[in-house]
Amino acid sequence: MSEPLIKPFKGLLYNKDKIDDISSCVCPPYDVISDPEPYYKRSPFNAVHLELPRPGNDLDCYGTARKTLDGWLDEEVLSFDGCESIYIYEQEFIVHGATRRRAGIIPMVRLDRERILTHEETRKKAREDREKLIETLKTFTSLIFAMYEDRTKDIEKLLANAQKELIYDFADEDSIRNRFYRMTDSAEITRLASLIDEKNLYIADGHHRLSVSFKLGLPYVAIYLTDMHSDGIQILPYHRVIRLKEKRSIDGLLSAAENYFEVTRVAYHDAGVLEQLVGEISSSPYLSFLVYFRGEKPSLRLLKQEKEFEFDPGSHDSLKKLKVNALHSGVLKHLLGIKDEEISFLNDPKEAATLVDQGQYDLAVFVPPTSVEEVKAIAENNLYMPPKSTFFYPKLLTGLVFQKYA
Repeated sequence: MSEPLIKPFKGLLYNKDKIDDISSCVCPPYDVISDPEPYYKRSPFNAVHLELPRPGNDLDCYGTARKTLDGWLDEEVLSFDGCESIYIYEQEFIVHGATRRRAGIIPMVRLDRERILTHEETRKKAREDREKLIETLKTFTSLIFAMYEDRTKDIEKLLANAQKELIYDFADEDSIRNRFYRMTDSAEITRLASLIDEKNLYIADGHHRLSVSFKLGLPYVAIYLTDMHSDGIQILPYHRVIRLKEKRSIDGLLSAAENYFEVTRVAYHDAGVLEQLVGEISSSPYLSFLVYFRGEKPSLRLLKQEKEFEFDPGSHDSLKKLKVNALHSGVLKHLLGIKDEEISFLNDPKEAATLVDQGQYDLAVFVPPTSVEEVKAIAENNLYMPPKSTFFYPKLLTGLVFQKYA
């Protein structure tokens, strides 16, 4: 008989006798922290000191993180939970004026390549960074995020009625309400495990940490699991900002797409125009994207596909239908000749436009979001999307629970 897919564990938590305000100790995951300094300053016990450490006087950043973790353990700033638990993490947030709620569980999950399906290829630099950090700490500082299908809502009902103890309840810096519970009843955990045991798990965030987990040969790792059909699943796009190595006219650059796209000049008055158009391309059934650049004044071009074009003849239908793949691999790289090293990624359209205004980038390309059904199809066919195709919002906070494996 195989081991269960999920099981409870004793998480490593902040000690409430030492930490009065958990909100001062949490931070976003490392890959969305553009400036860690505010988190360093917020508290000497902020999780950023482990998640995105700075080098010390005689130590590299990984050694500094290990020294910090050892100190927190010695001082009992962090301590292991007293009982085997499955944790429940709820986030309540507002998107487009509507209040949404996403609830998930955090158990230990058996590492099984046939049951845990991915959609993103890992990048060597990021993978090596996480590997060095995790191996040095023998600890996972931030959570892998995965989804399952709960069409019958049996898991949702079980969690709603389960006995659970509230550990944290606070609003973070983005006004997102975070509630964190422990679930310890053995009968409820057994029932939950039986419901999860028959399901595939689709990775949303944390491909690099998952890759490290497999490489280390760990039998289980802590993963946040939630229902992919919940209205709390919000996938936002990562937009592209481009710094051209060879300076060119942007309109001249875009002319390479005119055989396949209708290119429309859009009057730019203020950021409201940009916000409106980003919303329109997100809901358009057509392959559309928006380009922002500056000449003598801010300029916008709306590109809407009129004719099919072939950029990867051997690709799978799931990839051919994926808008972000057509835009990233087909338009930017194939038609316009933009190289990977010229492309960076941002999820905030206003920030992308601001960086173009400041001259840090030559143009911003705003793309539509990917759907959860597309993520599922890509994963089930063992395919990979282009880098940064999905931004699952909100991100899971780092610091609510750590998993120490040795």
